[in-house]
Amino acid sequence: MVLSKKICSTILALVLICCVLPLPQAHATDASETLFFVEDLGNGITVETTIEIFPGVTRNSSTSAVTTSNYKNNGVWIATVALKAYFTYNGITAGVTGTEYSKSLASGWSYTNHKITATNVSSSSGGTATLTATLKDFPINVPV
Repeated sequence: MVLSKKICSTILALVLICCVLPLPQAHATDASETLFFVEDLGNGITVETTIEIFPGVTRNSSTSAVTTSNYKNNGVWIATVALKAYFTYNGITAGVTGTEYSKSLASGWSYTNHKITATNVSSSSGGTATLTATLKDFPINVPV
């Protein structure tokens, strides 16, 4: 009987100790989400686009996304255009807080009519950032 009381007391003590120990908790992941697709623009022009979304940690937070597009003419690289946008959501309004872009061109190609448009919207799926431009190598014009 004394042995069974000692065993029960030991088991109860172990259970209580386990209840006091901190348990691992779910944390927001820092992993980004990546999307990739290829689009045929016609006349031998294709664009390979990668979108990388860096998630915010909380609902009331900031996040960012980068879109990188590689343009090819009959399989030969002609340009890379990238747009990075910073977003915020405060529980009511979603919007773009800033943008950055970069470009790299093959010899003979030009980049014209550059414009970035950013919007704020009163919903959780709101703000957008859009880059438009034209890649040119006479007589070819490629919309970006």
